[in-house]
Amino acid sequence: MMRALFASLSFSLLAGCAVTPAGESAAEDLVQEDVDIDAAEGEVDGAALALSSAVTFQAETPFYIPPRVGGDADFGGHGPRTSLEVELHVFNGNEVWASVHIDAIETKSDWTRAEGTGWFHLYTAPREITGILSPTYFEHEYLDTNHSHDLFSFSTGNLVSLLDYVGDTKGNEAGTRTGVQVFFQPITVGLL
Repeated sequence: MMRALFASLSFSLLAGCAVTPAGESAAEDLVQEDVDIDAAEGEVDGAALALSSAVTFQAETPFYIPPRVGGDADFGGHGPRTSLEVELHVFNGNEVWASVHIDAIETKSDWTRAEGTGWFHLYTAPREITGILSPTYFEHEYLDTNHSHDLFSFSTGNLVSLLDYVGDTKGNEAGTRTGVQVFFQPITVGLL
């Protein structure tokens, strides 16, 4: 039974390697070697033996509406021009969080604007996270030209798989309806 457990996990020799900061690839700092299962009880050639694995999970944020920070709350058919930045972070050693920064600004008139950053908990790992092995940053811009939801999909290899925006609507929307929901590609984290 122990052999089956060890067979599903990979062994890494940590010979003086520092813990990888969030956002960097842990794979670059780990020396991977084939190790005899029976040698797993201590040291191999004088180096401490650590058990490591990776977990992949699906995630999405709730719909985030940033506060109105300028203008009269109505984009009035003038955009908005929207910029988005999404970034993954590791907090408390084992939690993956996403920051979602959106800035939507009217293209003329009184420059109605909604801007802010939402923080969303995506995953809690059972052990310490050594690093995020997926992309950790994504940015997107677009100009809204209608009163409906705007959907954008992205290929594998990006942090994000789908964005669901609301820009301009009929009536007032800045601070009450303009915003975004982020759907992520599968996210992989390394575990200690």
